[in-house]
Amino acid sequence: MMEFIGTANPGFAPYAMDELRRRFPALTVSGLAPGETFRFAAGGRPERELIAELRRDEPVFLRHLFPIEAEAGLDGGPDAVADAMIRFAASCANRVRGKTVAVQVRKSQDSPFPFGSAEGRDLMVPALTEAGAGIAPRGTDLILSVYASKKTLYMGLSAPEDNLSDWPGGAVRFRRDDGLISRAAFKLLEAEQAFGLPLSRFTNALDLGAAPGGWTSVLLERGLKVTAVDPAEMADSLKGHPRLRHLRRNAAEVDFAPGSFDLLVCDMSWDPYHTCRIVSNLAPALSAGASALITLKLMHRKPLQTISALKAEYGKAFEIVRIKQLFHNREEVTMWVRRKA
Repeated sequence: MMEFIGTANPGFAPYAMDELRRRFPALTVSGLAPGETFRFAAGGRPERELIAELRRDEPVFLRHLFPIEAEAGLDGGPDAVADAMIRFAASCANRVRGKTVAVQVRKSQDSPFPFGSAEGRDLMVPALTEAGAGIAPRGTDLILSVYASKKTLYMGLSAPEDNLSDWPGGAVRFRRDDGLISRAAFKLLEAEQAFGLPLSRFTNALDLGAAPGGWTSVLLERGLKVTAVDPAEMADSLKGHPRLRHLRRNAAEVDFAPGSFDLLVCDMSWDPYHTCRIVSNLAPALSAGASALITLKLMHRKPLQTISALKAEYGKAFEIVRIKQLFHNREEVTMWVRRKA
């Protein structure tokens, strides 16, 4: 029976495990790194069937996974750990020949794993290159994953799409440019990537709760016209931009002609039900089929129930496409919806 290592955002592993149990009642789970990483077994379901189902309808809180194909203890010292890693890499020779491979090594905070990520990767690369594999950090055919918990080293080889993310542990990283207005921009950039939703395909965007302009700046860079709604000031770098209109009003107080926008984005730090009422009231301002990207703040103790309730409310005016806790989300998730005709 195939087992997997799963990863969620810090503090959300219990919800990821609960979500998996609800979808696959025979599945068994156990925690590894508290609140973030866990181990789970398919419970008799064929591995490919389980992976196909997870890819078809990604869980909200499961950020990353990989199959456990080999295990080794961490109590034998650095030489024994290195030998186990090299032996696993060599055992993959027939599978990696002629393929490109990324080697991703990570560990829990309490792990005695004796190597850094780069050191661990460098231990395994010679065996892979000797087998005829090409090595690259991302965009590869396969990923060799290594995770060190408090007591055990877990290793597996899989396709990037089967891991749900080709970043180590699903930890998506963007370069922070000097002109970045706020780190909130990373949430929108990650949503664009995770949902396969190129922002440049849209024309007119409405940004609710826009100040100081992290999301607005991304939309402007993609070439959109943006109406930013927020009583607070926008960043100086955005003032006077020819494609930006800033309405210094509360989002609950604005109104627009029907079909004015083909994209709505909202990252307001308000109660999610209040945000839902505002966005739903503005639905007529979106054209039929228009998209909306909305951050849902999980201010209540039961996030799965909160998400279920909000899906029902948003579902009155929108088609729910995806809900995902992105790496750059904190106590929140990101939802992609489309305006119903």
